[in-house]
Amino acid sequence: MDTINRTLGARESRLLCEASSRGKTVLTTDDAREILGEEKVRLLLSRLSKKRWLKRLEKGKYLILPLSAGTKGLYSYDGVVLVDKLVSPYAIAYWSALNFYGYTEQIPSTIFVATTKRKKDLEIKEMGLRFKFVTVVEKKFFGNKKRWIGDKQVIITDREKTIVDCLDHPEQCGGIVESAKGVWQGFTQQELDPKTVTEYADRMGNRTIFKRLGFLAETLSLPVDGFLPVWRKKISTGYSLLCPIGLDDGEYNTRWNLRVNVDKNELTEWRFH
Repeated sequence: MDTINRTLGARESRLLCEASSRGKTVLTTDDAREILGEEKVRLLLSRLSKKRWLKRLEKGKYLILPLSAGTKGLYSYDGVVLVDKLVSPYAIAYWSALNFYGYTEQIPSTIFVATTKRKKDLEIKEMGLRFKFVTVVEKKFFGNKKRWIGDKQVIITDREKTIVDCLDHPEQCGGIVESAKGVWQGFTQQELDPKTVTEYADRMGNRTIFKRLGFLAETLSLPVDGFLPVWRKKISTGYSLLCPIGLDDGEYNTRWNLRVNVDKNELTEWRFH
């Protein structure tokens, strides 16, 4: 990338200085109008974007790039702290939450966000950021907690909700093997309350969650304090795929009404590496 002239004019400098003094990391078109007391600010914002003082996130929203971006306007940013500026309500969820709790060694390149709003996925190529927005119905949007990431609080699904979400939609966490890692880590480290997991799974209204949960608990020999019979009573009739992103094949498990379309070695071999 060629060196960029980042010289600021008087109005540009005033806008950025005032936004900084207010602690803003994201600047909206309305913010710029309010700070400058002017209606016509789009051209100014466009110039600041070209000079790499701002990075357009979406229509009317710009990330403020600091001096550390340098003369080439390059900057590395933890995208998790941007999410509350992109959608509301929200919760960091699925694969990203698994990683936050240390339940997977994989570092997803995409930030997974649960929300009740419909929102298009977003990619900021220059910063290597990708956001996957998963729209959920109101009854599934619960179990969200505030957690510190660096010096900022963000909203993230709690441990039990993270596990239940990943069993509800394994495709949003890299597949059932990643779900299995979360279940194993959470229960063996005694960080998951099986009663809360059961209550959460009931609230979700998807009985396939209990099928996958019970099957994985038995396959991984998890310490679930007699909850296997409870979970088995809650499964639905008919067969579900163990992994929804796998092929529709494999043996039928009559105990949990699952079609096991993932080799069992894949579900366990990661523990020995």
